[in-house]
Amino acid sequence: MAYQATPLEVKVPFSFKAGTSLLPAGTYRVTKTGSGCILIQSDKMGVFVPMGAVVVDMDGTGGKSTLKFDRDGDTYVLQGVHSER
Repeated sequence: MAYQATPLEVKVPFSFKAGTSLLPAGTYRVTKTGSGCILIQSDKMGVFVPMGAVVVDMDGTGGKSTLKFDRDGDTYVLQGVHSER
């Protein structure tokens, strides 16, 4: 069975690019998988993003979570995922 950390729940008030996918504003669960990816999932959809595409600092304890975005023109691009212990 693959390792799966406790999901982080985050609200993103704008659409954003994660890897090669464009995701709408909404509430997401972010989970680190054991296959070298993170899963970004809403009630309607989910995408796997390679951990090399974003900086991932998740300890799985469910502390305060933040996502870091950069702006590229009119598009926000996910750059990092962080959870505090």
